Amino acid sequence: MNQQAFDDNRANWNERVPIHLESEMYRQDLSQLRAGGHCLKEESVRHIGDLTGKRAIHLQCHMGMETVSLARLGAESVGVDFSQPAVDVGNDLAKELDLPARFVCCNVYDTLDHVEGKFDLVFVTTGALCWLPDVGRWAEIVAALLKPGGVLYLNEVHPFGDVFEDTADGKGLEIMYPYFAQETSTVFNESATYADLSAELKNTRTHDWPHPISEVLTAALDAGLSIERFEESAECGFPRFAAMKQVSVNSWKLPESIVDSIPHMYTLVAKKKP
Repeated sequence: MNQQAFDDNRANWNERVPIHLESEMYRQDLSQLRAGGHCLKEESVRHIGDLTGKRAIHLQCHMGMETVSLARLGAESVGVDFSQPAVDVGNDLAKELDLPARFVCCNVYDTLDHVEGKFDLVFVTTGALCWLPDVGRWAEIVAALLKPGGVLYLNEVHPFGDVFEDTADGKGLEIMYPYFAQETSTVFNESATYADLSAELKNTRTHDWPHPISEVLTAALDAGLSIERFEESAECGFPRFAAMKQVSVNSWKLPESIVDSIPHMYTLVAKKKP
């Protein structure tokens, strides 16, 4: 594993935490939780089903608002993230709301060294896998965390969209990046963050790795999981490109004038065999 890449990414995500807390996107999630609700997508709730009395673990949970939402829906939940400031926010929020959620700070690849027991649900959402160089190892950890019959729910940014970048005028898309997996990471230097495009981060250097759909599905199968469902969507949970228009709460889509039929998100539901 490239330790420098993880260090750069961690510094970037540490700096994002206070910015995200002040952003409209995350303030909305906090408001829903403090009002007695949750901030999960209805699609997610439909797929994961009744969580009453179950154990759930949320990998790469960031500030843990979805982790706390899993607890609000009945689970004993654990959030794992490599950013200590993010984990601190999650623990404070769980305490404030008096919900059975706790948070652990570690690299996702070290989860088995920091978390005990087996889980009914492994929950992973939106922009997680691109930060990991080895999806096969990730899938093995998911399988090790699950009870027999336990479920992986993955709602992720579609790698096909990662091929594109905004054109200079922000009105179109151009092909910029590889679709298939690479041995080395793609390095970015960006001062903004998806939750606040006006942000001026100091730790701008980040590394990510492309993982095509075939790699993710094969990794799940090789880890002993059976694929129960796979879906793709032309809508995105955040404004991925400048030309995207908001079509509903937390949902954006490209206009027909560019192309409105390329996938931006996918959902994988897989089960550990009994």
